[in-house]
Amino acid sequence: MKNMETAFPRFIVDKPVGEDLSEGQSQSRLAESISDYIRKTDNDNQVGQVSIPRIIGLEGRWGTGKSNVVAKIEEILKSDSYYTFTYDSWGHQEDLQRRSILETLTNKLIQDGVLSGEVKIKMRSGKDHVAEWADQLQMLLSNKTTTITKSIPKFSWAAIVGILTVGYFGLSTTICSQLIDNNIELSLLCILLIELCPIILAFIFAILYASCNEKWGDLITFFTQKNDNTIDEQFTSSEEPSVTEFKNWLQAISEQLNNKNSKKKKIIIVFDNMDRLPSYKVVQLWSLIYTFFAGSDFQSIWAIIPFDYRHLCEAVFSKDEENSYKFKQFVNKTFPIVFTIPKPVFTDYRELFRKFFEKAFGKNEHDEEHVCQVFMCLEDEPNPRSVICFINELVALRHQWPEEQFRLQNLALYVLKKEYILYDQDGTMESRLLSNELFDKVNSFYPQTDNVRVQLCQFAYGIEDEKLAGELPLRNVLLSLINNGNSISEYAKSPHFVPVLESILTSRSITKDCLANAVKSFNSLDTSNFNEEEQERLNKKWDALANMKSEIDFTEIENDETIHTLIQKVSENCAKRLLKSYCSKISKCSLINGANYYIVLNNLQEAIDNTYKEINIIGMLQERKVTPKIFEEYVNAAGENYPIFKVSTDNQLLNEYVLDNTLKGIDSTIFMFQLVLKDPRYNFSVLRNELSERIEHWANDDDNLRLSALVNRLLHDGDGMLETHFNAETINPKAPAICSAPWNEFSKQGNEDIAAMYVANGYDITNFEDRMVPRVSHIIEKYINYTSLITRLGNSGSALYKINRYMIENCVGSKLNPKYVAQNIQSIKNVLNITYEVLFKQFNRCPFKWDENDISSYSSYVLEPLFEDYKSNPGSFTHGLITLAVKAMERQPEGFLNSGSYWISFVKVFLGMQCLPSTNEQLTVELKQHLDYVTSCNAIRDEELLNCLLSNSPDTSIFISYLNDKMSVYFTQNYTNNIQFQVFGKLFPRLDKNIAVNTCIGIIEHFIKPVFHDEKCAEIITSFSDFYLYIFKVGVTVGQPILKNMLELKIYESIHDKIATLINNKQDDSSKNNT
Repeated sequence: MKNMETAFPRFIVDKPVGEDLSEGQSQSRLAESISDYIRKTDNDNQVGQVSIPRIIGLEGRWGTGKSNVVAKIEEILKSDSYYTFTYDSWGHQEDLQRRSILETLTNKLIQDGVLSGEVKIKMRSGKDHVAEWADQLQMLLSNKTTTITKSIPKFSWAAIVGILTVGYFGLSTTICSQLIDNNIELSLLCILLIELCPIILAFIFAILYASCNEKWGDLITFFTQKNDNTIDEQFTSSEEPSVTEFKNWLQAISEQLNNKNSKKKKIIIVFDNMDRLPSYKVVQLWSLIYTFFAGSDFQSIWAIIPFDYRHLCEAVFSKDEENSYKFKQFVNKTFPIVFTIPKPVFTDYRELFRKFFEKAFGKNEHDEEHVCQVFMCLEDEPNPRSVICFINELVALRHQWPEEQFRLQNLALYVLKKEYILYDQDGTMESRLLSNELFDKVNSFYPQTDNVRVQLCQFAYGIEDEKLAGELPLRNVLLSLINNGNSISEYAKSPHFVPVLESILTSRSITKDCLANAVKSFNSLDTSNFNEEEQERLNKKWDALANMKSEIDFTEIENDETIHTLIQKVSENCAKRLLKSYCSKISKCSLINGANYYIVLNNLQEAIDNTYKEINIIGMLQERKVTPKIFEEYVNAAGENYPIFKVSTDNQLLNEYVLDNTLKGIDSTIFMFQLVLKDPRYNFSVLRNELSERIEHWANDDDNLRLSALVNRLLHDGDGMLETHFNAETINPKAPAICSAPWNEFSKQGNEDIAAMYVANGYDITNFEDRMVPRVSHIIEKYINYTSLITRLGNSGSALYKINRYMIENCVGSKLNPKYVAQNIQSIKNVLNITYEVLFKQFNRCPFKWDENDISSYSSYVLEPLFEDYKSNPGSFTHGLITLAVKAMERQPEGFLNSGSYWISFVKVFLGMQCLPSTNEQLTVELKQHLDYVTSCNAIRDEELLNCLLSNSPDTSIFISYLNDKMSVYFTQNYTNNIQFQVFGKLFPRLDKNIAVNTCIGIIEHFIKPVFHDEKCAEIITSFSDFYLYIFKVGVTVGQPILKNMLELKIYESIHDKIATLINNKQDDSSKNNT
C-alpha cells in the first residue's frame, strides 16, 4: 500500500495507443469509417472498377488525436493483411525526403519480413537490376555518395634548399670559368670553397635552427627529404533518388505485395507530424506526396496524411481570406477524400481530463475537480495532447514543490499562466506577477488572491521564503520604476506597498544618480488614499529624500526639477535647510552662462511661491560680481527683474564693454544697456563722453552707425533735441541703402535713428516701411522739432507722410507752433486725409495763445468753414481760437451782423456758449436792428440769425424797453401784416399784462384785426391765448366783433370756450373798465 502511494504523481506517456478515451467514442467511429473506405476501395479494384488515388487526408488541429486515429486504423486493418508504416516527417526533416522515405520504408519492411527474396528494379540508367531487397537497398544507398580526394603537394625545406643550391652551382661555375678564361689563377682550395660554400652555410644554419627551437625532427626531415605535407580536399555529394527511381521503387514494393507468397497484401504509409514542420519543409514534403501518391496509382500502397489545415494554409499561402480559399482548392486537388477529426463535446474532455489526471495523481487528489475547471476555463481549445502536456507539467512542478502548503490548484494556475508570467512581451515578469490578469477568467476559483499570488511568486522565483517571495516582485517592479522615474501609483493598492516603498526609499537603495528619478516617481503617488499612519510614514520619506539631496554636491548650474518637487512636499523647516544648502552650493559654482543662472533661480523662486511657504532665497544667495559678458546674458534673460538675484559687474569694465560692442554692432549688449541705463549703481558718463567724441570724428568708411546713434540718443535722454549726433555728411550717403534694406535688416534697433536723422536733414523716403513708422515717430523730435516736421507733409506712402499722420493719429509729439497749425489745418487735413476730429484731438494738447497783434488777423486763424468743428472738438487749441474770434467781434462796428457771412456764421454757431454769452449787449443792439428791418421793410433779413438772437435771451432790460416802445408807439398807430405779426406776435407776450386801454384798443385795431384770419397768425394767438384774450378783455368795446368772428372760425376752436366766456361777460367787464 505504501508503494502505491509513493507511485504518485507520475508522468503520462504521450504516445498514441489506439485507445479512444472520449465518452462519445468519436475517434473509434472515425477509424472504422476510414478502414471501411480502404477495404471497399481495394475490393472494388479487384473486380475491375476504376478507383480514385489511394491517398487520404486526415484533418485536425494539433493534439486532437490524429495519431491516435491512425493507430486505431492500424489495429482494425491488421487482421486484413494491412501493414502500417509511419514516417515521422518531423524526425527526418534534416534528411533528403525521397531518399529518407525509401530508406526507412524499405528497412522496416525487410526487418518485419514483409519484403524478401529477389526483386527486379529499373535503375536510373534504364537497365533492370535483379538482387535481394537488402542488396538493392545497399546499392541504392551506396550509389548516392561520391567522394573526390585531391592531393596538392607542398615544397619541403630540402626541395627549396636543393633548388637554390643547383642555381648557385650553375652561377658559381660560370663565374669561375670566366675568371680562368681571363687568366686569373685560382687554387683548388678556392674553387672548392666557392662551390661548397652554400652547402656548408645551409648545414650550419640547420644545426643552429634545430638546437635553438628544439625541432630536431624537422632537421631529420630536411636531410631525409621525407615530407607528408600534402593538402587533401574531399568533396562529398549525396544525391536524391530521381522521380523515376522513386516511382520504380514504390512500384516494385507494390508488385511484391501482390505476390501470393507475401505476408502482407497492402501497405499504409502515414506521413505523421507534418504540422510540426517549418513552413518551407511543409511545401517540399507536400509536393513529394502529391507527385507520387495523388498522381500515381500503386495498387498495394495507401498514403494517409494527417494535417492541420490552418498550419498548412499559413505555410503554403498567407493568412488572408482569398488565399484561404486557394488553399482549400489545393487540398481538394491533392486528396480525393478528407476525413476530419471531430471535436469532442465538453463532457468528453472533462472525462478525458479525469482519466489522465487519475493516471498521474491517483484517485485521492481532492483538488482534481478544481484543477479541471481552471484548466477548462483557461485552455481555449483543449485537446488530448494539451491535456497530457498540462498534467505532465503539473507532475513536474509537484515534484519540485511537494509540500502540502502548496496546493495543486495553485500549481495548476502557475502552469497555465507560466507563458504569460515568464515570456509575455508586455512589461516585466514582476509587473505581470502583480497584475490582476493572473486571475483573469478564474477569479471565482481563487478568492484569496493575495495568498495565491505569493505562491505564484515562489514558483516563479524558486524561493521558499514566503515573505520574501510576496515582496520581491513588488520590490523589483517599484525599484525599476523608481530608477527610471516612472509612475508607481498603479501599484499603490498592492499588499506590502508601503513597507516595500519605505525600504526602497532609503539611502542604500537610492543613489545620487537615481535620486531625481526617485523623487519623480514618488511624486506620482497620491498619498490621500492611504490611512493617516501610512501617510505620516510616507511623508517622512520626503524629508529623508530632501536630506539626501542636500548632501549632493554639484558644479554645474542646471534647472533642477527635483528640488522644486522636494520643497513642495517637505516641511517648511526642511525646505529652508535644503534651500540654504542649495543656494550655498550654487553661489560657489562657476558662472559660465548668465542667462542660465537667472532661469534656474527664477524657476526656483516660482516653485517656492507656489508652495506658499515663507522662504526668501534672496538672503541665502551671495553677491556675484561677474564679467560684463555674463552680466549681459543674465540681464537679457531677467529683463527688469535683473537686480533680484544679486548679480553685478564692474562699472568701468561695463562702460568699456558697452562702447566696444556698440561700435561692433552687437545688439544683445544694447538690450542689456537699455535695462541698466537708469540703475543708480552704474554711471555711464565715460561711455557718453567717449561715444560723443567718436561720433563727432566718425570715419566715413565705418558703416556701424545704428547702435552708436541709438546709444547716443539713450545717453542724452531728455525733452530737447540732441546736441551731438551724426552730421549730414555721415548720414545722408548711407541712409537710403539702410532704409530700403529688407525688413529683417532694416528692423534692427537703431535704424529708426538713422531714418529720423535723414528726414531731419531735409530728405524724404518713398515707400517707407509701415512697421518702422511708430519707432521713428516716437524719437524724431530728438533730431527735428515738430513744427518744422509738420510743415513737410510729404506724399502718400513716404516717410514724412506716414510719420506726420501717425503722430497726429496717436497724439505723439510736442513743441508745436499752434499758430502755424491754425492757419494751415485745412491743408494738413487734406494732404494727410485725416478727419478734423483726429486733428483736434492731437492739437488740443497744445493751447492756442494769442496776443493783441493777432486780433486784426483773426480770420486767418479762426477759419469760417471750421466753426462747427471748433465747437464739436473742445479743447485748449479750439478754445483759444474761439476766444480770439470773440475778442475780434467785440471790436466790430454796430450793424456788423447786417452783412457779411463770417460773423453771422460765427454768431449762429457759438452764441450761447460760455465764450459768447447770450446776454451780450452788443448782440442785443444787433437784434433791435434786425427787428426794425422787419417793421420798415416788411421782411426778415436772416430768419435763422434772428431766431438765434431771439432764442438765446438777449439783454432783458434793453430788449423789454424796446418791445414796449414798439407795441405802444408803432403798432398802435400802424397796421401790421402777416410777416410783422409772425415776428412780434411771439415777442409781445413776453411783456407784462399791465397795458393801458388805449394801447390795447390800438393793438386790436392795428395789430390783430388785419391778420386774425391768417392761419399762422391764428396759431400764434391760440398759442399765447392768455395774453391776447387779456388784450381783448381790456379793449372789449372794440374787440367784440372780432371775438364773434373768431368764435365762428374753426382755427380758434381750441379757445372757443374762453372767447364765449369773454363775450358773455362783456357788460361786467365794460363797467369795470369804465370805472
